[in-house]
Amino acid sequence: MSLENRIELIVALILFAAIAGGIWKLRTGRAKLVRSGELVDLGKLKAVKNGVPAVSFGKSATLLQFSTETCSVCKSTAKIFNEIEKRHPEVLHLEVDITNRLDLAAHFSIMQTPTTLILDKSGKVISRIGGGPRANVIAEELNKLEIKL
Repeated sequence: MSLENRIELIVALILFAAIAGGIWKLRTGRAKLVRSGELVDLGKLKAVKNGVPAVSFGKSATLLQFSTETCSVCKSTAKIFNEIEKRHPEVLHLEVDITNRLDLAAHFSIMQTPTTLILDKSGKVISRIGGGPRANVIAEELNKLEIKL
């Protein structure tokens, strides 16, 4: 392979990587409407809040965050959700570590962490956010449930 062909190949790979990265960045952190109407079963999740098994959803909404032990964005996402929960007591934040829960990852089609499911007061999945959520996206989704951030 000539030097000229090698340079063309390197430039093509760099362009491909830049385009793929741009597409990934555009898709990450955005909410997707969920039409399945699935009700989440807290018993199957084995979700824990402050060391106690979670037995109910938030009065208006629940932010159900799926994380893994090695996820760096998960910690900052949990911090954002905990702040929302402090300012809005009608919103509950639950975090579930799926590192060893492949059953949950498969059931909820989790391909990246954090993945957040926004649930209404009955536990019905309203929308999902893959990756670190953007502040305006969280506000828009909670606004749909008549919660003003």
